[in-house]
Amino acid sequence: LNPAGRSRSPSPSILQQPISNKPFTTKPVHLWTKPDVADWLGRLNLGEHKETFMDNEIDGSHLPNLQKEDLIDLGVTRVGHRMNIERALK
Repeated sequence: LNPAGRSRSPSPSILQQPISNKPFTTKPVHLWTKPDVADWLGRLNLGEHKETFMDNEIDGSHLPNLQKEDLIDLGVTRVGHRMNIERALK
């Protein structure tokens, strides 16, 4: 409890909100915006790549066409990270 006697925990309504309320979960990949792609990367636990994807203007129309070399150019140098992206796009 904090000094005011209130719990520091988030309210139950915040805890019960579904994680899948992001736009990228409800629309086709090719319609994803750059922020949708960034949210998706975060959901894949690849948030470290968000800024690079945003800086390079990667939106959903680009994702299905990204090749291994493109991902490496975008800084996704770890094989496991590339595999996570490729698997999520299948």
